[in-house]
Amino acid sequence: MSHSAEEEFSEGLLSVVKPAVESVDAQVQTLRTSQAKLKDCIDNLSGDLANIAEMQKDLPNLEHYVKKLMNIKRRVTTVNNVLTNVQDRVHMLQTRVSKEQARKRTLLNAS
Repeated sequence: MSHSAEEEFSEGLLSVVKPAVESVDAQVQTLRTSQAKLKDCIDNLSGDLANIAEMQKDLPNLEHYVKKLMNIKRRVTTVNNVLTNVQDRVHMLQTRVSKEQARKRTLLNAS
């Protein structure tokens, strides 16, 4: 494959992959923000329920619901960690693609 054909292939591949990677990255970032907000809301609600349960001993036992919320919080945190890892991998992939493209351009310009 000649340098020109390699460069065209590289540019074509990059033009297909880069928008998809950027789109996934943006969606992961939005999801991470939503997950963080959800975690904060769960923390607040969990604290409020604990306070209510403490103040109102006559109310039905809310401990079961507090435990459910804590379980949900743990799962949200796990999902957020997975999303963080995915985003880190996407950034690494973007960096590698950019470096490879720059290397190919350098090789072509040197020729």
